[in-house]
Amino acid sequence: MNPPLAPIDNSFLKEIVARRDLSVHFQPIVSVATGHILAYEALSRGPRDSPYANPIPMFRAARECGLLAALECGCRERAIESWVDTGLGELLFLNVSPEILIDPEDLGDRALALLQQHGLSPARLVIEITEQSPGIDPDLMAEAARNYQAMGFSIALDDLGDGYAGLRLWSQLNPDYVKLDRHFVSRLDEDRVKLRFVRSIIDIAHSMDSRVIAEGVEREGELDTLLELGADYCQGWLFARPDAAPQRIREALEARLASLAANRRPATAATEIQRLSVPLPALDADLCVAEASERFSRLPHANALAVVDGRSRPIGILGRQQLMALLGKRFGFDLHGRQPITKVMRTQALCVEAHEPLERVSRKVTGREEASRDEDFIITDGGRYLGMGHVINLLQLFTEQQVQLARQANPLTQLPGNRPIRVALEHYQRQARGFVACYLDLDNFKPFNDRFGYALGDRMILALANLVSSELGREDFLGHLGGDDFILLLDDGKNLHRRLAGIQQRFIVESHALVPADARAEGGFHAKDRYDQWRFFPLVRLSIIALRVGAEARVESFGDLWSHFKPAAKRAGNGRVVVRLDCRSAPVGE
Repeated sequence: MNPPLAPIDNSFLKEIVARRDLSVHFQPIVSVATGHILAYEALSRGPRDSPYANPIPMFRAARECGLLAALECGCRERAIESWVDTGLGELLFLNVSPEILIDPEDLGDRALALLQQHGLSPARLVIEITEQSPGIDPDLMAEAARNYQAMGFSIALDDLGDGYAGLRLWSQLNPDYVKLDRHFVSRLDEDRVKLRFVRSIIDIAHSMDSRVIAEGVEREGELDTLLELGADYCQGWLFARPDAAPQRIREALEARLASLAANRRPATAATEIQRLSVPLPALDADLCVAEASERFSRLPHANALAVVDGRSRPIGILGRQQLMALLGKRFGFDLHGRQPITKVMRTQALCVEAHEPLERVSRKVTGREEASRDEDFIITDGGRYLGMGHVINLLQLFTEQQVQLARQANPLTQLPGNRPIRVALEHYQRQARGFVACYLDLDNFKPFNDRFGYALGDRMILALANLVSSELGREDFLGHLGGDDFILLLDDGKNLHRRLAGIQQRFIVESHALVPADARAEGGFHAKDRYDQWRFFPLVRLSIIALRVGAEARVESFGDLWSHFKPAAKRAGNGRVVVRLDCRSAPVGE
């Protein structure tokens, strides 16, 4: 619920705007899956200890007394000035109200002038449209948003699901990012209805080539559910609170993200837990302790047995040592032999589904209390008992998988290497629908490496790997052939040019942040060419060859096609070539 509106003091508010008595805090937007910081959102505040210290009453009052445009202009200026002072190189999200978005005097020109004044590119800025103003024509907003996008800005739609225009506005804006309202995020892991809403929103967003940012993430349970549903980015107190000097807590934030990512990193190739299932017979719930003891005597290698109800659903677990300790006491058999096993079993049994990824099950097993960490667990299939799992077998399988993945992964980026890339290409070709096969390459990378050293070159390669990984949809694939060569497979080619251009723009931002200041100022650097002669090279650029492979097309050698179009991509002004392939014609450029 929004706080009550404070009495409007026009003179005080005018004074705030005139003096720009505003402070700006920044909150990070992160990708937990990759441990990557995408951006920071600028959050403006009024004077401390005043009625407008909270931004909501301040902006409401400004709207009421006709000062909204002046206030937002001041906030925008303070935000960009403060952002430049942080020295950070991520994207910056700036909130813009619908009234200002459609203002014909404010269609991006002021923002462009402000950015140029501070040496920033429009690619560094995301215009976040707030949903607070009923009555504004969505068609006008969509036209204004397209105008911003044409100038190089990205667009985000704030508080999706909590606004006046809702899905209609979303469909008309076609934003680069949509921000999931915190109402749907709060206790998401405990609310089935919210979970259905969020799953649908994420599916729709990805079908429209928008990335989803979940706001208000405060608990790890919420985070786990969001990651499982496929949310792209998260924002909230779980990662960091808004801070006026985010660079001071940057190291702590990166350590936090590394820890969260390490605990949640999905397996590259999910291993079904069903392989670990030992088909031991379960104990019926109506058995007595004496009968259970007799069952254990016939199964000398069983450490524990599941207890199931009449529908074969596990309701508990009974361990051999637990049973022997009970019956081994003096008069133990006489006292407990006729008791139902439901009286002595442990009801807090760990149950995992047969088709869960190995890493997720491993986290569940090792996350148990220390006293029960080595105990067997129950494996189910659709909730029904399938068999028992031994921790030692789980750890052995997990170790084998990690060794196998390490052998097939690129040692620098840990992305799938040559063999998994070949397997992925074969898989995509077997599908009954088309896909896009992209070859990513860095222009002028070798002379950059020679000039500035391999350590800085490796950082640039890692930056590219992280930013592309953070843009992947659930059905997409990214592999690293080696050096500066990457393979990106996209399940859906919608908005392909915009999506590839967005990756290239983000690489410009992140790669330029790694370049020494003098080379950045000159737009390039001097290094030796292949003939051992010194010459000037432009800054490193990402070039992309994208092959739209039709549903009926069959490609004998993707490598030959990529090599054929590689010179054209390097010569292109935007560093990009898109070619359509089908079974009826030769390759056609777009």
